[in-house]
Amino acid sequence: MHIFFIKYKHFFAILLVLLFMIALIINPAVYMQSCLNGLMIWGMSVLPALFPFFFFSGLLTRLQALDMLGSKLSYFMQKIFHTPGSSGVIYLLSIISGYPVGAKITSDLYSAGKLTRDEVVRINSFASTSGPLFIIGSVGVGMFVNHTLGIILLVSHLIGALLNGLLYRNYHYTPTKITTQQLQNTNNASISSTMYDSIISILIVGGYIIIANIVIDILFNIGILKIISQIISIPLSLFGLPIGISDGLASGLLEVTRGCKDLASLNLDLRIVAPFVCGLISWGGFSIHLQALTFLNKCQISAYFYIFQKFTQGIISAFVCCILCIIFI
Repeated sequence: MHIFFIKYKHFFAILLVLLFMIALIINPAVYMQSCLNGLMIWGMSVLPALFPFFFFSGLLTRLQALDMLGSKLSYFMQKIFHTPGSSGVIYLLSIISGYPVGAKITSDLYSAGKLTRDEVVRINSFASTSGPLFIIGSVGVGMFVNHTLGIILLVSHLIGALLNGLLYRNYHYTPTKITTQQLQNTNNASISSTMYDSIISILIVGGYIIIANIVIDILFNIGILKIISQIISIPLSLFGLPIGISDGLASGLLEVTRGCKDLASLNLDLRIVAPFVCGLISWGGFSIHLQALTFLNKCQISAYFYIFQKFTQGIISAFVCCILCIIFI
């Protein structure tokens, strides 16, 4: 039965890939433009924003600076989240730079022998966040033209991440277990290797952004996104929420920026739409998930469990945002 399920899953994946290829062949001009749009997003926004953080955080990891900085946070992080002090630094760097820097740094520390697999899982529950430039600048001011909303979204997002970390703090945790290892190679801080690793990392991010842009356009054009939207609208209708919200959630499940734009275009009461926007930002979208999981692949964590962690983070953040909107809007 298990073998049959695996074969069925592979067969479905093959059909899906063939569907995308056929769409590209039938209408190449449209999807070449999708590719160019993704390339523009990467080149104009993501590359200048993320590449410096990839490079300098890589140097900090190789110089073992995260351990030295994390020693100041060790007691707090061990008591609250059952993670090493370096996880506090990862959280702070993730806040500053946004997706997927937290996953990248966590992966680097795992490769250096400073984290165990279970610690990686616990850290990812709270150190996978978007940054203030996107939340306040792009979403709050750019899409909603409301700076206060941007701050509410950011605070809700960050509090939601910490609460999500508390939810998974006991994941495979053993109090007496020694969870960190010493670096075996302390002479690995070359600028050239850091530069190479940073270039490969930013190219990986760009590749996923381009592919995600193409896939979203294909799914939209063949009506799959509409079907997903109709499914989402069923529970929303039970609460009397506008049907248009389901369209934004459907696109946001795949790519967070597009989902936030769709929700902003509805011009609904902010107290209604803001929690959904915050939930999407904390969820991240499958484009972000693929980027993060590419870095975390070496950590041997379950992709399904990672996605579930992001789902709970989205729900918690949306709930926090709902409370803050009632108070401040």
